[in-house]
Amino acid sequence: MRVVLTGTTNEGATPDLPDASLFERARSLSARFPDARLRPCSLVRLAEADARAGARVWLALESLQVTGSFKVRGALLALSLLAERGRREVIVASAGNHGAGVAYAANILGMGATVVVPKTAPEAKRARITSYGAKLVVSHKAGYDAAEREARTMATTRALPFVSPYDDVAILAGNGGSLGMEIEAALGRVPDVVIAPFGGGGLATGLACALPEAKVFGAQSEASPAFALSLERGAAVESLDVQRTLADGLEGGISRAAFERARAVVAGVVVVSEQAIEAAMAAAYRSLGVTIEGSAAAAVAPLLDDGLPSALRPVRRDADVVVVVTGRNVDRSRLDAALERVAKAALF
Repeated sequence: MRVVLTGTTNEGATPDLPDASLFERARSLSARFPDARLRPCSLVRLAEADARAGARVWLALESLQVTGSFKVRGALLALSLLAERGRREVIVASAGNHGAGVAYAANILGMGATVVVPKTAPEAKRARITSYGAKLVVSHKAGYDAAEREARTMATTRALPFVSPYDDVAILAGNGGSLGMEIEAALGRVPDVVIAPFGGGGLATGLACALPEAKVFGAQSEASPAFALSLERGAAVESLDVQRTLADGLEGGISRAAFERARAVVAGVVVVSEQAIEAAMAAAYRSLGVTIEGSAAAAVAPLLDDGLPSALRPVRRDADVVVVVTGRNVDRSRLDAALERVAKAALF
């Protein structure tokens, strides 16, 4: 496990971050779209993990969200803005959860959606996308980056909006922004540290914008650590060679714009092993009775073994650490394999 800090903000142009009006729209998502049946953030106290974190630990269980992940939040906000401008159809690329969120939001808003996924996308995520009425296109290539290239080409050819899962400020405000505001409301105060899975960076960046007094850290797999590598090199790693990873939702590179946004507001990133992700999936299931996918497990993994690295630990033991558990959309065969390989997984 290693931690890479963002350090001082990069000099130069100010990155394009969500403005106050977008956050206000994000705050009222549930009221504006009652038919979407969004579930308020479930914030669960996890006192058993306090010793490993050196603080009070909470889990934000977005795995209980209506589509099985937090992604529906940003999809509703982004698509509603497009609908206001008269757009009736969108194209997206997704490892799975963004596509499901967009498909669900499009169904609620009466819009059309085409979702391009890599050939490695889990069946559970594909099934969610089609169940909400979207057209599913499976790329012939593995990895998110290839699926995005295909989707962008399709969007250009058909003159339709491409809705990025990480490079759209409305997605940032809807996902991390709305969730951050709900975490603060549920906790009754601003948390000291927030740990969230980090793929393209939209969730962590949105959380950091909504909770500027908190230290927000991303969590990545060592199989695809684009943000960590970008921080170390001082420039965005926009694509990575595809590696098989349990955290398929975090796979791929990070765009230059997303990188600049993230390093302006996110405190850093912790990189965990595939073995730690698998152990976290098994531990959550066995110890808590909660099914989580590999991407969500990346944020839980630092609580295992020796606990949070010192860079992530608050200075006070009465501080609050919130770990965002982002989704539950995992193929049963993959979860069963993790449970079999990790014979004695336990969080506590």
